[in-house]
Amino acid sequence: MNLTTVIWNESNLCIVIEDFVYDVCFEQMSEQQFKQSLSTLYEAFQHFYSAQLHYAESIQYFIQCKYWIDHFLNGQPISCILNFNTLQVSILCCVLYQYQNEYWKEQVCFIQQEQQNRISLYQYLTKLMTHYSELLFVRVDLGYLKEQQVDIGIENVQQHMSILRNRIANQDGCFMGLRGYAWALEQGGDKGYHCHLLLIYDPSKRQNDWYLADQVWQMWNSITGNIGVHFNCNTTEHKQRFIRNDRLGVGPIRCSHPQEVSNALNAAMYLVNPEKYAQHLRAKLPYMRSFGTGQFEVHWRRGVAQTLQLCGF
Repeated sequence: MNLTTVIWNESNLCIVIEDFVYDVCFEQMSEQQFKQSLSTLYEAFQHFYSAQLHYAESIQYFIQCKYWIDHFLNGQPISCILNFNTLQVSILCCVLYQYQNEYWKEQVCFIQQEQQNRISLYQYLTKLMTHYSELLFVRVDLGYLKEQQVDIGIENVQQHMSILRNRIANQDGCFMGLRGYAWALEQGGDKGYHCHLLLIYDPSKRQNDWYLADQVWQMWNSITGNIGVHFNCNTTEHKQRFIRNDRLGVGPIRCSHPQEVSNALNAAMYLVNPEKYAQHLRAKLPYMRSFGTGQFEVHWRRGVAQTLQLCGF
């Protein structure tokens, strides 16, 4: 990647910084490469850094490095990073080398958290599919126009997600007739910040799954100020790919049919995949969650006790 031609946004900058810190710790890099990359990333980070955010370990070590750079520059132009001497470079590298042990710890923590989320989602969906005879599964991915991502930080994402979750909880508009839901927030190199959303409807109230996913996008686009994008997993074309292999896990699901239940569970597990470390969030607001589900034990569901007993809870 040519760092000098990148149009930076908070998401891609944090990913590139993480890759840079990893390369310093685990790969070969010349002193000149180090200074050139550091100069570019330091300058870009000046525009996006926020003391209010909690950053991933790699970014935190880069921030420590930034403080040393501030000290070395002492008011000089950023271009002077290219003139740092060997001792200054060694100090900066030593700061970043501390990430070596943290890298593995962070991966283990991510895997453990995703495995816990996986168990939580599996149990939640099992309760729903034990309780109801039929459900309508809708999957839609929500994100932002690439050319607008320069203006989207994690604080904007949190605001948009809060509005979306509130409308889901209140069953506003296209969310009327929901039996349950789950969501997962991720960060990708090209996609930027994006949300995987699973919506589970009462099929006696809602039938057209493609239309519902499209309406969810329309609402998301309204929430984001017309800069939203989406991927509809319930289109005929997309579903045909899975029908051919008897793996379709969206659309109408008959809960008495083991294969349909298994397919639905497998499709839902994409939201919580321990192998997707590359898409973990590098920046969060305090107490911010990246995954959640609805509640099963709510007052309007009859026979909850019997369902819990059948599920072994």
